[in-house]
Amino acid sequence: MRNTQGTTLLFLAVAVILFFFSLSLLPAVEFYCRFQRPALLLLILQIVVVALRMRISRALADRALVLATFVFITLGLVFNIVLLVKTRGRC
Repeated sequence: MRNTQGTTLLFLAVAVILFFFSLSLLPAVEFYCRFQRPALLLLILQIVVVALRMRISRALADRALVLATFVFITLGLVFNIVLLVKTRGRC
């Protein structure tokens, strides 16, 4: 396995894990206030992963893995932003 492919797989794994953590934070409405801090932490982590992924060269990496990484990171960011926007008016 080439080094760039291993790096891309690592970013994909981190993106998928953070996505599922974000997905698990979308509970019933009465728990929104409790999950505000974890959602903010996950949002920050996902932004860091995106920034790192952008800085590391993608020239030799597999395009499908890079695309999958961005898809999962984007979905996780959307879930966290939705949660934080909904909590703003309720807490």
